[in-house]
Amino acid sequence: MKLRFDTIFINANLATMDTNVPAPYGMIKNAALGVAGGKITWLGPQSDLPAHKAEKKHDCEGGWITPGLVDCHTHLVFAGNRAREFELRLEGAS
Repeated sequence: MKLRFDTIFINANLATMDTNVPAPYGMIKNAALGVAGGKITWLGPQSDLPAHKAEKKHDCEGGWITPGLVDCHTHLVFAGNRAREFELRLEGAS
């Protein structure tokens, strides 16, 4: 039986942050990551990817997939609450 993904990401460098993976950042080179129902349902070396069907396929071309780094750039001068700025960004301000 084939695995089913909404999206499969292939040809990626995957930062798992798993201390049991013997590489910086728990890195898996040439990795794949499958998503179904808004959740990660498979990840690992692309060579270990089982038979699958995916609605969308994204070639990361050697780019990185990292956990939880969303708009992580800031400056100390902006210390405090930046909720209004975030609202503006969601509305398309740049």
